Amino acid sequence: MRIQNPNTVFVQKAYSQSETSKSSKFIPVESAIKSGKSDSVTFSDTTLQLQKISAAMDTTQEGRADKINSLKESIARGTYLIEPEKIAEKFMNSFSI
Repeated sequence: MRIQNPNTVFVQKAYSQSETSKSSKFIPVESAIKSGKSDSVTFSDTTLQLQKISAAMDTTQEGRADKINSLKESIARGTYLIEPEKIAEKFMNSFSI
């Protein structure tokens, strides 16, 4: 026995109609090239801001890697100095004490 929900018929019809209308919008590549048509993309302001932030993070990470390598070398040589006052100051500032 097959049970068919009548609502699915409407969904299937709507989907098949939208698929046929979409396919009629496609232009073969050769004719698009000959006609001079081209694709274009426009990014939102939010996307552009995210790209700038991402680029800034990349440059920050490079500088951070240099600092980390320098610290590793100092620790390996035994020349790294711990300054308890700076540690305490940063700790207190992070908790706004």
